[in-house]
Amino acid sequence: MNDALQIYPEIDFLPDCPVDGTPLHIESTAIPGMRSLVEGVCPSCDSPYYVDLPVSHALWNRVTLNPKTQELYNSREPNWITKALLKGFLNQDQREIIPVVHKFRDAERIVILNCLDYVYGHALLKLLNAQRHIDNSPEVGCCVLVSPELSDLVPDGVAEIWEFPVLVGEYWKWYPSLQRWVNAQLRERKECFLSFAYSHPSNNVFDLRRHVRNLPDVSAELKGHSPVIMFCHREDRLWGRTLAEQQHNLQTLLDQLSDVFPELAFILLGFGRETKLHAQRAKLIDVRVDRFEKQMARQWLAYMQNTDCCIGVMGSNMLLPSGLAKSTVDLVQRTRSLNFFQDVLFTNCNEDVRLAFLKYRFVFGNARLSDVKVAQVIDAVASIFAHSERSTFWFRIGEEDSVEFRKAAPNVQAQALAYLRAERAKEHNLGNYRAGEFLDPANGLL
Repeated sequence: MNDALQIYPEIDFLPDCPVDGTPLHIESTAIPGMRSLVEGVCPSCDSPYYVDLPVSHALWNRVTLNPKTQELYNSREPNWITKALLKGFLNQDQREIIPVVHKFRDAERIVILNCLDYVYGHALLKLLNAQRHIDNSPEVGCCVLVSPELSDLVPDGVAEIWEFPVLVGEYWKWYPSLQRWVNAQLRERKECFLSFAYSHPSNNVFDLRRHVRNLPDVSAELKGHSPVIMFCHREDRLWGRTLAEQQHNLQTLLDQLSDVFPELAFILLGFGRETKLHAQRAKLIDVRVDRFEKQMARQWLAYMQNTDCCIGVMGSNMLLPSGLAKSTVDLVQRTRSLNFFQDVLFTNCNEDVRLAFLKYRFVFGNARLSDVKVAQVIDAVASIFAHSERSTFWFRIGEEDSVEFRKAAPNVQAQALAYLRAERAKEHNLGNYRAGEFLDPANGLL
């Protein structure tokens, strides 16, 4: 089948010994957590090896481990993938932990989608591969191996959900009980495949609405407030050098956004509650938690779907907001340029790449984002509200039979324009200005 590798009754993968190049004698598959491996022995030098199967991140960098000598061999330069294999092997959790199975239909032929990963964003992106198997190979039952944090996001149509009861951050470890359980599952089937679980699936191959559904209604909380702006909060990756500096930035952001948008609803969402904000004019909705809560996670998704603009530091926390909110402002550390765009789900931008630049904005800063000013972030937010609808109208002219310019939130657009004009006036030392003075783009001030 496409997008998958056969692993039972035969393994469609034959690696070589990294020392002498002899094809290994493969004994079994090994899925002890986030890694999907084969276990083999070199018939020439008698050395045992664990070798990454060519799926997910190992499509780029396949790692081989000699469990006796603890030597590592890479197909490319060593990186985090390399270190994670040895670290996991040396930290084996001997508890008897097995998945909780949610079965929806019988399947003798299955494809396993391994979504376990100690990085939440990696796990979520792997899960977005499920629709490939559900839609393209419906005769093969898709079995999704997933953490409790993501089990509610598994789309309808899978044969089974294998919910492994360990939180995301613990998946760097090696779980022998899981390895034994998966191998037992293989022996019970007629044929088994392993999904390639592409680590960065294109937005062309998934529909996020199939993963996010049946959410609670939060409209009463937001009624009468516009715009709705969210900050995705975390305490392990900060906007600033310290938590105190991040708190100052957030309080200033809330205060100044309240000046621009008098009917603002500001949602503070994410992990960590040490930061305390106070709202004098806007409605502040604080739904942060200290640890994962399944019911709260569903409420978060509902708020994301009703958010006009989400702001946050680049990372896994921005993936779902980027796909669900109407727009995002991503604060990107200069040190994370290698991961650029990896925390963005480019939904609803297929027909014209320019729409993505209207919806997604990026503010770059140093490693601590301590040089990212609140004014830069507000400028990005205001620009989205002030100009995106007009730009979308012009982009579609000539591409569609009938295009009508509709202001979805005229008050918000007017408030954003007023803010931008006032800031431009300050830059040009123009002081006070008359209403409508800067409406003509010809003067170069808009």
